[in-house]
Amino acid sequence: MESKVVSVFNSISDKYDLMDFIMSLGMDQSWRRQMVKLLSPAPGSNILDCGSGTGKLAIQLRKKCRDCNLTCLDITQSMFRTEKVPGARFVVASAEKLPFEDSSVDYVTSAFLTRNLGSAETYFSEVNRVLRRGGRFVNLDIYEPPHGFFQSVFSAYFHRLIPLIGDFLTSSKSYSYLSSSVRAFHSPEEISAMIREAGLRQISVHKRMLGIINIHLAEKA
Repeated sequence: MESKVVSVFNSISDKYDLMDFIMSLGMDQSWRRQMVKLLSPAPGSNILDCGSGTGKLAIQLRKKCRDCNLTCLDITQSMFRTEKVPGARFVVASAEKLPFEDSSVDYVTSAFLTRNLGSAETYFSEVNRVLRRGGRFVNLDIYEPPHGFFQSVFSAYFHRLIPLIGDFLTSSKSYSYLSSSVRAFHSPEEISAMIREAGLRQISVHKRMLGIINIHLAEKA
């Protein structure tokens, strides 16, 4: 699974931000800003951004907390844009095996990460392990909408049009893979259950785009 994900994101790294904008109809940054607002990091705290990629969430975190100790983690080094997040530490590692000590992080974030993991349960357990007591976790991902008219519209756009555009721009089949990863992903309710089973206390779930986007906020009890 990990080698497949590395291969996919290596092939799209130079077009990732453009395709992110197209896929989200330009709304992806507003979702990330909401994540940061929900997190509300305290000055001087330690923040770990998992699946950081090109740093779109990390940039927002840096704007909110300029003196926080920010670590950007991703399994694909070619995605990093180190110049965009000054003062951050960049770590190449798997989110399913975080290279950090127990109870060493105040906040953990991840956007569009969990559906690309071999095991979301393992990731959430790792988040619980590295978080300090009272530390917060915010996770954003995309999900299949409920059946109905909107589901048909979403399917035509995300599962047909986006793979055609993405595969053409990247000269690969990577966006066909990313589309299929949404189809195969858990429901928001299943993710909530996994977060709780990992030992975290769920605070809230925020839905956007009629439930396609879900932001889970939790903390270590």
